[in-house]
Amino acid sequence: LPIFQQGEDIEKFLHRFEHLARTWKWPENEWSCRLVPLLTGQALEAYLAMEEDRAEVYDDLKEALLEKLNITTENYRQQFRATTTPIGESPTETYNRLRNLYQCWVRPELHTKKEIGETLVLEQLLCVLPHEVQVWVKELEPKTGLAAAKLAQQYMELH
Repeated sequence: LPIFQQGEDIEKFLHRFEHLARTWKWPENEWSCRLVPLLTGQALEAYLAMEEDRAEVYDDLKEALLEKLNITTENYRQQFRATTTPIGESPTETYNRLRNLYQCWVRPELHTKKEIGETLVLEQLLCVLPHEVQVWVKELEPKTGLAAAKLAQQYMELH
């Protein structure tokens, strides 16, 4: 595997790393120690800033890398919603890309069906609110649709 270069797409780099790790059947508890020697720049800084025990857990390391490089669930949501099929990409490739974006956005392995549903309802509510209300509510980062609705109501009553 090549070393991660500053400016390279960290998501694609990690996806390639994970694909190879699964292909080669590396135990997941070895993934971090195999990834760290490939990190440079901000990615290496993110690793060095972690507590040792957290840095040994691949999912925690991945989260720290993405956070340091400003890759958030909101980025994944936007990419998921804006996805198109590029010329030359098969429907199966598009499906796989969408599935990966969905998993990065929603993180179904960490959330219940109810929580996932709440995420989708919150997103849709934000889409149907008037733009100025939308902007204000998003800045306050509500975690549920009901919280967003109450904030929107407050804004609308004050303006």
